[in-house]
Amino acid sequence: MIEKLFQSWRMLAARERRMVIGAGLVVVLALGYQVLFEPAWRGRAQLATELPQMRGQLAQMTALAAEARLLGAGPRAGDTPQALRASLQQSVTAAGLADRLTQLSLNGELFDLRFSAVPYASWLAWLDTTLRETRLRVADLTVSRDAAPGIVSIRLVLEAPRREGR
Repeated sequence: MIEKLFQSWRMLAARERRMVIGAGLVVVLALGYQVLFEPAWRGRAQLATELPQMRGQLAQMTALAAEARLLGAGPRAGDTPQALRASLQQSVTAAGLADRLTQLSLNGELFDLRFSAVPYASWLAWLDTTLRETRLRVADLTVSRDAAPGIVSIRLVLEAPRREGR
């Protein structure tokens, strides 16, 4: 097969050989343009239109992230331990768990809460809401199962958020 190609090549006149070589170069250049150059050129043009939009979105996200950090960084003005204790008492009452709360004491920055015979699902929903609203964090937790299904006794210690400058 290759031998036939070489034989055909030798039988061509010099002018025909130059034309075949020229046509081959045109095909190679067209293929190179289609495969290498054109996709890169189109991608560059697309980036030129999308990049300013993306930079604007990045600037907006960066500003929002900085604002979120500032809002969540420090305690709110009313986050004194006494205000947090009152907030905890109100949230327990609002959740309908006030009759199950046996102790709510404040020791420095720690809140010690004791619940007896409380439905676990209700208590867990209260805890989730309270942690989000007050930014307290769980320092210690002990859950004891009672005889009835879904009923537990709980000892919970919550820690107040850290204040700046400590």
